Amino acid sequence: MRNKQTEVECVVQTVGKKILREDGQDYTRFSEHLGKYPVVLIAPQDIELIWDGAEPRRKFVDAILSQTDRLYLEHLITYTHQLKQRNSLLKNFSDSGQVDMNLLESYNVRLIESGEYIFQARHKFSMQFATRVAQHYANLAQAVEEQAGIHYKSDLAESSFSQLLKNSVQRDVALQRTSVGVHRDDFVFTLNGFEIRRVGSQGQQKSFLVALKLAEFEEISTCLNLKPILLLDDIFDKLDDYRIHRLITLVAAGSFGQLFYYRCAPR
Repeated sequence: MRNKQTEVECVVQTVGKKILREDGQDYTRFSEHLGKYPVVLIAPQDIELIWDGAEPRRKFVDAILSQTDRLYLEHLITYTHQLKQRNSLLKNFSDSGQVDMNLLESYNVRLIESGEYIFQARHKFSMQFATRVAQHYANLAQAVEEQAGIHYKSDLAESSFSQLLKNSVQRDVALQRTSVGVHRDDFVFTLNGFEIRRVGSQGQQKSFLVALKLAEFEEISTCLNLKPILLLDDIFDKLDDYRIHRLITLVAAGSFGQLFYYRCAPR
């Protein structure tokens, strides 16, 4: 792929599903496309990674790991499917007032296998990725008193997944959903040990966001031995002159492959 020109086509139909093609051949599964043409986008709306709840942060991590670890992607697909099936079964139990533990256990088996793999992969990733983020943040901020970090929170850090599911059966039936598992994980972004969304200024939060994306670029580039395309969408807003200078210096150093920068015209 690195020395070959290819044509990628995405077709969005008014009726029917989206179609993705490579050199005229339809993908049978969208997952086949992940990781082939990596792109890292830094855009203003990405601030939701810091401001919003856990879901955007999980998706951010899942997107990186799905591109760099094909087995992770398969387990993530399996887990998502099994979770949906288990929740449907819990709803049936709640409606009928009866719980078939043998049937429930059969649903748990694959959920546990994939959940444990996802947990271990996220745990390992979070430690390595936190170091990358801290380094990029320090390079941007040049402030020794500002220490960026990431804290991975998961139910599975406290107990085995099988035990967690066993202990939560009655609660799950009452709620009609699975109340424990990696679908509840969070990655808490910190500055000096405190959540950056609570203590960080706009400039610090924006610097953390840029550090996240630069760490994403580095992680994908290292794992795939291929530099992603870097898209910068009006990223200098909320950064002070010094941090803007540091970022421009980094970009000008030629560390990246293809880079596209978009800036909104002043109103």
